[in-house]
Amino acid sequence: MLSWLGRWLVRASAGSALVAALGGIPTFLTMAIGWPLPHAVPDREALTGFLTGGVTDRMVLNLLAIAIWLVWALFAQAVLAELRDIGRGVKDLHPRRHRNPMRTAASLLISSMLLGSVLTATAATATPQQVRALPATPVTATAQAAPALTQAAEGSTIVHVGNERYVYTVKRGDYLSKVAKAWLGDANRWPEICDMNWHRHFPKAGGTLRDCNLIYPGWDLRLPADARPAHGATPVKPPVTQTPPPVVTTPTPSTSPSIPAVTPSPSVTASPGITASPGVDTPVVGPTGVPATVPVSPSPSPSASGSPPSAPSSSPAPVSPAASDAGSPDSADEQGVQLSPSSWLPWGLALAISAAVVLVWLQRRRRFTGQPDDDPPTMLPEPVVRVRRAVARRPELAVPEDTETQLPPLVPDLAPLPPGGTGITGDGASAAARAALVAVLASGGPHDPDTRGEVIIDAATLATLLGPDVVTLGAWPRLHVADSIDEALTVIEGWLLHRSRILDEHALTDLDELRQHVPDEEALPPVMLITETPPAGARMRAKVALALGGGLQVTGLLLGEWAHGATIEVAPDGHTKLVAGQSADPIPARLPVLDPAAAIQILTTLREAQTGEPPAIVSPAVPLTVVPLHASRTTVAADDEAQRSGEEQPHPHADGSAAPVATTGKVKAKLRVIGPPRIDGIVHDGRALRAKAKELAVFLAVHPDGVKTRTIGDNIELDARISQAAQRVHTNASNLRHVLGRAAVPDAHNAYVVKGGGGYKLDPATVDVDVWTLRDLMRKAAIASGPARRELLTAACDLYTAPLAEGEDYEWLAPHRETVRRWGTEAHLLLADDLLADHHAQEASDLLDKAIGLDRYNEALYVRAMHARHGLGDADGIRTLLRALTKALADLDAEPQDDTRTLAAKLRTSLEQK
Repeated sequence: MLSWLGRWLVRASAGSALVAALGGIPTFLTMAIGWPLPHAVPDREALTGFLTGGVTDRMVLNLLAIAIWLVWALFAQAVLAELRDIGRGVKDLHPRRHRNPMRTAASLLISSMLLGSVLTATAATATPQQVRALPATPVTATAQAAPALTQAAEGSTIVHVGNERYVYTVKRGDYLSKVAKAWLGDANRWPEICDMNWHRHFPKAGGTLRDCNLIYPGWDLRLPADARPAHGATPVKPPVTQTPPPVVTTPTPSTSPSIPAVTPSPSVTASPGITASPGVDTPVVGPTGVPATVPVSPSPSPSASGSPPSAPSSSPAPVSPAASDAGSPDSADEQGVQLSPSSWLPWGLALAISAAVVLVWLQRRRRFTGQPDDDPPTMLPEPVVRVRRAVARRPELAVPEDTETQLPPLVPDLAPLPPGGTGITGDGASAAARAALVAVLASGGPHDPDTRGEVIIDAATLATLLGPDVVTLGAWPRLHVADSIDEALTVIEGWLLHRSRILDEHALTDLDELRQHVPDEEALPPVMLITETPPAGARMRAKVALALGGGLQVTGLLLGEWAHGATIEVAPDGHTKLVAGQSADPIPARLPVLDPAAAIQILTTLREAQTGEPPAIVSPAVPLTVVPLHASRTTVAADDEAQRSGEEQPHPHADGSAAPVATTGKVKAKLRVIGPPRIDGIVHDGRALRAKAKELAVFLAVHPDGVKTRTIGDNIELDARISQAAQRVHTNASNLRHVLGRAAVPDAHNAYVVKGGGGYKLDPATVDVDVWTLRDLMRKAAIASGPARRELLTAACDLYTAPLAEGEDYEWLAPHRETVRRWGTEAHLLLADDLLADHHAQEASDLLDKAIGLDRYNEALYVRAMHARHGLGDADGIRTLLRALTKALADLDAEPQDDTRTLAAKLRTSLEQK
């Protein structure tokens, strides 16, 4: 980073170079060579002598001086043109296939100074909502001075005043001064209208306002909040529709995930994100809701939601348990999720966090090396679990499962920050800033680099928002932490200059056009500056930088009152009120808010999803809870140990079943949860297994020590009230007990599913569970050696042939499924090492091919497979494995590690040299 002195040295250097070019060159030519042209018009005799005479040194110097004078004139003209455009506040709008190099040089020199003190003086006279610099010359209120509707026929224009809309007729020859006179009572205020609509795109009528001298009917112009309807303007009436009953819908790629028609839905567009398809172990492309700017809830007004709020329907929408029972830790309304009294998120942001969870599990699969104690599987933070559970309770928010169509990038259409920065005050300001931080860092997806927002924040503000536990985050490429506000502004200025240069190179005026016309250009994602209101010494500098950032997708959220833009007061629950300044867009009725604990835990999850790295430091703020199934691998319940202590340990069959033990004579019910959940060996008549009872069977299987009834209800009975969940759990447990008895001894007393201690558990004495068998095999293999170890690992590999509960998409399943997958991956890695050590390369290669089919993201499997291919002398196989790994990791926006690439090259080279 450049220091304060360094920045001024850059500005001074650019200014010196400009002065030297404009003044130094003419001075040097005049003093060293003189005027190269004749002082008088030459006569015929002089011309004849010039043409017939020889070439002298003086003639060469004069010709060289003339060439230099011409180049200097072109450069001076370019500087004047650049200054003219800056004075007018617009870019060069004349597209050129090849830009004038003189103009490019002039633009670079002047731009280097514009980010400093020169622009500070220019912007001092700008309006607070300025997106571009106003003309430097005074503007009168005459029709000739105002921009005209030069090429517009008569037509209707939609005029926005706050949250109200009006239809206003404009004709050819009308002027913005006339509009300002009619609506604001002062023709001199037409520049305010121009600035509030600068660079806006009008999809209905077509076109973008890049020149205030060219506007058309059909554009929906925004006016200051103090505007009053002009004579002849008519309010836009919302359409009157019948209130339909709630309908569960699946959004298409062109629409946003919607909620029942009785409420306004969050405005969210679709983006490819990684989601889990039921029954499919690999991720598929599906939309997720990811905010790109400050996340907001949709306004219930007609202008914000697109339809008027409907009256309650006679068929109310399903009520979530948390919404209907007191004491629930989280609740959901029609617009978002209430995690706590001080934490609320809109559905778009909740969907983004829910989508990031899938990436977390994929990243954990990638980094698992086969050492379970180095990185044990842990549960997700509680706020993340609550968000995901709330989304699961809203089936209408389900994403489409069509993998054939590439969906457009997902960026929720949330109310953008006004250009020039936005101040936030009130008791909920810090909570809103924390939610904005989360929202920007949750934006985009692995395949949409242009939508992956970045944040620049100073260390003091970050510590104020998140507290001392911010150290748990560690390095994050999308989160730029500056030492001070001054350094943060330096970073912003550098980005602005870089983006401006790229646009100038392509003769374009905004980033949307750049992405459309030059899709291969480097990614330029949205950037948000989050900081305290700058002190007096940096306030003007911040104003200029944020004003320039309006067209370059650089915005600012400032904690405190912002005199140069809109200031919003935020209540603790997120509801907002405009208290100062004006906003080009309607102020959202409610902003998301997060308390520090929830924010740090959600941010930790997002960072792991994007970087693949666990928290840098273990902190009480982000508690780590080992998955119960994995914990049971080293800690066996007392009753389970007692039950097994007097028995001969079973030897597993290939299907995972345990051979009956002759010493007990008991017939166990066989519950199989690896692969499709089922109960094998049903021989007695009776009732069928309910769907919820099957889910309960899997849930109890992954909680071998039992689980509380309330926890079961929270995870399984998502559509039941809390007061009803316990009864449903009891009913399903009874059904499961009955069906297990049909596979063993019907009506056995106190068997199969045991109730006690306020919860339920599967009885290990009467139920044989294949996942428990896999756990026991891995536990024993860890302390075995020689042939016994290989036998145990072979049995484990034969047992793990499919994911846990294959074909099911239970909301709570992911951590347990990944735990069992780790055991299977670990077994294959250990057995492959044994086979390679004994020079059984072909067996190891076949075994690892099977393992990669079960876990295509685990890099350690590919590394072992490369060693196996090397043992077979298969150089092409090594190359194929590296390509397959690269393709798989592309889903995570990741690449193979350098060590893996180096190993592949080394192994291929050794084979080619033989």
